[in-house]
Amino acid sequence: MQNPPPQSSPIIAGLALVGIGLLIRQWQPQALELPSTEGRTSRDRGLRRVARKSRDGLARVLPGNLTGSIARSLLVMGAGLILVRALDELVEDEDALF
Repeated sequence: MQNPPPQSSPIIAGLALVGIGLLIRQWQPQALELPSTEGRTSRDRGLRRVARKSRDGLARVLPGNLTGSIARSLLVMGAGLILVRALDELVEDEDALF
């Protein structure tokens, strides 16, 4: 028979996710910076033009530095886990998730 995890495990994991997210948010390595495509003109045609347009379209939806997106995801996951655990304290014992 397994021992149940301690009640504080989700909160500790949530705080760890938030902390890692904050650290990653501060660290913006230049290797993960996407170059700006604005102001460039090109006279390419055919397959090269399709490849360039696809690349530029994809670059528009990605964040300027990929670590920002990772950090945001970790912050949301950590805060969500902490919130679920906090709200779990308010429900009946038989309905609790943690």
